[in-house]
Amino acid sequence: MTDLPSKQALSSAQPVSPDDFRHALGQFPTGVTVVTATHDGQPVGMTANSFASVSLQPPLVLWSVATSAFSHDAFVAADAYAVHFLGTDHFHYAARFAGRGSPKFDGVNHQPGITGAPLLDGLAPILECRTWARYPGGDHTILVGEVVRIVTRTHDPLVFHSGQMRRIDSSPFASRMPELAAGSFANTYLAYLLARASFLVSSAFHATLPQWDLSVSEWRVLACLMDAEGLSVGELAAMALMKQPALTKILDRMERDGLVVRKMAAADRRRVLIHLTAAGRSRAKPVLRAAKAHETELLATFKPEERRMIKEALHLLIDGHAAETARKSR
Repeated sequence: MTDLPSKQALSSAQPVSPDDFRHALGQFPTGVTVVTATHDGQPVGMTANSFASVSLQPPLVLWSVATSAFSHDAFVAADAYAVHFLGTDHFHYAARFAGRGSPKFDGVNHQPGITGAPLLDGLAPILECRTWARYPGGDHTILVGEVVRIVTRTHDPLVFHSGQMRRIDSSPFASRMPELAAGSFANTYLAYLLARASFLVSSAFHATLPQWDLSVSEWRVLACLMDAEGLSVGELAAMALMKQPALTKILDRMERDGLVVRKMAAADRRRVLIHLTAAGRSRAKPVLRAAKAHETELLATFKPEERRMIKEALHLLIDGHAAETARKSR
């Protein structure tokens, strides 16, 4: 029998780092859910994989919401919520509800269930729950719900493991796309190939961003600013692949959250530059590490020379397009 560690050994143990803890938890496969509720007459929803069963008598379940989450206060205040279990054909719901703000429900058919929480059309199983208890849990709030109605259906579940959405057979979800004929238009058309490659590379990682309470747009802003002392709104919009009006709204929110700050340029007081704050840099660092780890996993089957060639070809395409655009604008 292995001896238990002494109290002295336990007291001298090094603290567990958040990154190590997150990586360890990532090795435990979980289901993927969308949780919805109603707050002040408006629907709220978010993607969550923190769901677990608690009790059969009474029927209790729980999930946890980060205290920094955009909809944290709304879910904590709600008297009821609905947990939607996602199947492998529901990846778009996982990606949509992983973001922040009200557009999540735009174009999504839903109606109130018996508790008043919105039920998304076409999804099941769904557990309609009355909020039974709320508990503080570090940087999360644990919400226990009593199940009052079940919408049943059997499906192939969507699971989350090692930072990727997967099917139950452990194949990465994004790789399960139909094969195209070798000479087909879609298989030879550059724009389609680039779009498909972008989806394969980014979609699974984007679905992990709620771990850091970030939307895709916020992540792009943080990543662009990590290596820049300051960018104008126009420069940042071009780098982050966004329109300036949309970016301005995102920057307003990020500035309220203390992640970025607007400062006058030293050389031109009329020019405003966007800078990362210490809090923004701290938020971005673990996400950058996770992004690089995800990239390493994606490129693991390629030889070093092939990895270099892929990136160089993309740089040639981007730089060539930028040069042509600049020439035409002169």
